[in-house]
Amino acid sequence: MKRYVALLRGVNIGAKKRIGMVDLRALIESLGYTEVKTYVNSGNVVFTAVRAYDNVALAGKIDEALSAEYGLDVPVVVRSGKELALIVANNPFPEHAANHKTLHVSFLSEEPAADQVDALSSMDRGEDEYRVFGENVYLHYPNGISGAVFMVNGLDKALKVDSTSRNWRTVVALAEMAAE
Repeated sequence: MKRYVALLRGVNIGAKKRIGMVDLRALIESLGYTEVKTYVNSGNVVFTAVRAYDNVALAGKIDEALSAEYGLDVPVVVRSGKELALIVANNPFPEHAANHKTLHVSFLSEEPAADQVDALSSMDRGEDEYRVFGENVYLHYPNGISGAVFMVNGLDKALKVDSTSRNWRTVVALAEMAAE
């Protein structure tokens, strides 16, 4: 049995991409997964699978179900419980972990090309800091996300992958929920 976290991008923020967490849990259960739990109302769902899955294939399966059942077209990114534990353990900004409003992680749908990652260094960042590790980008925004210069929403375009971001409190909570 393996624990996973599915991170849905942009749900329940505006009026268009709405799904109740009860409905989201039911959808994940209908796909054959167990021990399904959601965290806050922004598309974070933790579940157990009988066997190990490829993250991309699992995200695709959830994406297809969301589209078929609710007409939602939202990027879905999946991480295993072990991967989330490593993300927390490898935080390159540990001195900022206590302030969840300034520390975030963007979860990428796939590892970006090296030249795309290199191009980030030429973007205006102000005081903002970032570190790219494989399929994850750690972001430190000393002035909070509303005062960010290095845009979290621009990562998709800059890295040519889908992404969804969570604040540090949410990352840690999900890692604890998905612990194996």
